[in-house]
Amino acid sequence: MKASYLTIGLFLLAAFATGCDNISEDDRYIKVEKPVIDNPRNLLIMEFTGNSCSNCPTGASIVEQIKEGDAPGRVISVGLHPEGVHYTSPIYSIYTAPQKQDLRCAVATAYYKFYEPAGFPCAVFNGLKASMSTSTGYWKSIASDALKSSAVLNIDAKSNYDENTRTLTVDYSVDFLDYVNNQLNVSVWLVENKIMGTQTMPDGKMNLNYEHNHVLRASLNGDWGEELGKSFIDGQKIEGTASMTLQENWVAENCDVVVFIYRDDNKEVEQAISIPLYEN
Repeated sequence: MKASYLTIGLFLLAAFATGCDNISEDDRYIKVEKPVIDNPRNLLIMEFTGNSCSNCPTGASIVEQIKEGDAPGRVISVGLHPEGVHYTSPIYSIYTAPQKQDLRCAVATAYYKFYEPAGFPCAVFNGLKASMSTSTGYWKSIASDALKSSAVLNIDAKSNYDENTRTLTVDYSVDFLDYVNNQLNVSVWLVENKIMGTQTMPDGKMNLNYEHNHVLRASLNGDWGEELGKSFIDGQKIEGTASMTLQENWVAENCDVVVFIYRDDNKEVEQAISIPLYEN
């Protein structure tokens, strides 16, 4: 009798094993679909950083990881080098003349005075003070939550650069997708990439060939942009223009234009886009 039970058990075990082999790959795991977001809102990360800050390269690396993560093309980063901070002394570069180059600008200083970061690096996500964090380990989680939101408007922009006069003109348009009853402002920023120079690294050593990217150079329409309006309806379209002359030491080929719309009351960014200065 015991032998019969053993035979039956072995038969059932073999049948179960055979059945498992026939289960399709799609049926073996529970699929969790990512939520579909209507009119997804891009994420603007404003990062207070400096070339004398040993932790700032780590912050820059994490921001790049966020940009290459689950929402490629939807994350825009800008590095803010404010004045009056010991982390942001001019960099030394063997690639430029003069060899000292100042990455600081008035706009970064105005934002530094408003946000008052407790340390460097410090990231602000879509403009909200409540999102501001000096703990780089939390940045990915904060970004992930921010990327789940929808936008109430879309932005389109085109850049026109005159090489002879070094004049940049940006034409932008804003299309509203819902009703908005808040004062909104529009800012147009110029950022530069591939600026080679000195940077203090996490080990305390000086890197003479560090690549500074997404450096905020200037605003085309004032430190806090300009007012777009106070009340908007679904389907409304607003157009505008901003312009400036680039400084001689700014490399136009390495520059991008960032256009973003934000609420005046709490500085929350409703939508942001980035385009190259030279459009292909």
